[in-house]
Amino acid sequence: MLKFFLRNFPRFFLALLLLVCVWVLVYRHSHPNSQHLSLKNLSMAVWMPVQKSVSWVITFPENTLNAVQELGHLRQEVNRLQMENQSLHLELSNHKSLEVELARLREVLQIKAKLPHSAKIARIIAHDPSTWNKSFIIDIGSEDGLTVDSPVITEQGVVGRIIDVAAKNSRVLLLTDTGSSVAGLDVRSRVSGVILGTGQNRLSFGYVNADEDIQPGDTIVSSGLGGVFPKGYPLGTVVKRTSSDNGLNTQIDVAPSVDFGVLDYVFVLPSINIFAD
Repeated sequence: MLKFFLRNFPRFFLALLLLVCVWVLVYRHSHPNSQHLSLKNLSMAVWMPVQKSVSWVITFPENTLNAVQELGHLRQEVNRLQMENQSLHLELSNHKSLEVELARLREVLQIKAKLPHSAKIARIIAHDPSTWNKSFIIDIGSEDGLTVDSPVITEQGVVGRIIDVAAKNSRVLLLTDTGSSVAGLDVRSRVSGVILGTGQNRLSFGYVNADEDIQPGDTIVSSGLGGVFPKGYPLGTVVKRTSSDNGLNTQIDVAPSVDFGVLDYVFVLPSINIFAD
């Protein structure tokens, strides 16, 4: 645009001068007695529009470039603020996660204070991907005094037992595994039986006579028999009882006391022989 203006400047100037002359003639014709249109005023009237036009043509590219640069700076600032906002959100999320973890640890420590002094806190660090076993790995092992068959519990009840011990970690077989069995006792009727894992999120109260008094809603706890689990820890609640047509057999379904899907920390108790005295 600037090159075009400079190339045609003489033409623009002559056209502008012609317009000014016409304007002066018209003004004098309209105001024949006017004396105030001096040479100075005429000069200003001629050159002011020219000066403004030239100034605009010269400064337009510079102003445009400044505007583009300012837009680029604004975009950079917006990107920086967006990244800073994301970082703050992540930091806030981590802070909230730490608060939740600390609250959970305080809760766990309060629960441990009510357990035998030698009970150990363990954190779950991995779940067994196998479809054959219901088990998980905890972060303590033989260096912490753990042995095979040590009972594992939570504040809700029995979780399972240790089946494999390494120096720094151990494997826990869950109560729901088909290889799990715990001697149980109906708290209300005092009927004894065995809680058996089914491989599902259900247990079975077996080895109970068909005429025994077992009702839905009854709480089953560990009886202390069998040499693994101490007495009185919750195992589950009876949800259904089904008898065969001939009345000789009965199926008792039990919901586990522990919600295995939300476990994060567990407690490992000493071997039951410590409780024998």
